[in-house]
Amino acid sequence: MAKKQKHIPFLKRPWVSSIGVFILSQIIFITFEVTGWIPNYRDIGGTLFGRITESSIFKDWFTFYETQHFNLLTIFFGIVFLVPGILGAIKNVFSPRSTI
Repeated sequence: MAKKQKHIPFLKRPWVSSIGVFILSQIIFITFEVTGWIPNYRDIGGTLFGRITESSIFKDWFTFYETQHFNLLTIFFGIVFLVPGILGAIKNVFSPRSTI
């Protein structure tokens, strides 16, 4: 006898919340950039993160915002939230479904 697959509501799926966190962070970053309300972070010059943000590939390819901190956080959130979210969505779309 085939097991019935439990129906999970769309908004409770893990990949939806993962992509939602990434989109929410981008909305917050855009709001901060537009309004000029940027948190006063410590200077990252001379640190590992400072060297990453000053590298040529980071300056050429990953300049989403004027603030280096937001660019670095966008890359981090993209790796941590967006990539697993997209992979989860692809797995969900192409997974075999029970017809019962």
